[in-house]
Amino acid sequence: MIRAKHTIRHNDITYKKGAIIEGLSKSEEERLVVLKAAEYVLSPEEELKKQQVKGDKVEISPTEFEELRAALDEEYNAEELKRAAKAVGVDLNGATTKAEVIAAIINQGKADELLEDDTDE
Repeated sequence: MIRAKHTIRHNDITYKKGAIIEGLSKSEEERLVVLKAAEYVLSPEEELKKQQVKGDKVEISPTEFEELRAALDEEYNAEELKRAAKAVGVDLNGATTKAEVIAAIINQGKADELLEDDTDE
């Protein structure tokens, strides 16, 4: 799927800047992208598939992981953490200890959501 970077005319159809251009062959899409008239974008279905392929794991540095781990450990007890994790959609399949729940939260990119929710002091 591609999106027009500016107003363009292709095959007697005018597309305004930001319009999603569908129904083109791969070669037509590639041509418009090479000409810098359009750019590739992911459809919601493609984005979901990409996340599923990655297993919803987020690339994170060891330092950042440790900072998030410490913040979650300090902010929540084990039961509160499990409830909060489930509320934001974390898959806790197989996570039984607090450390495993924290790792699942961080690896699935949900730590910021849990830490933001409780910062209204």
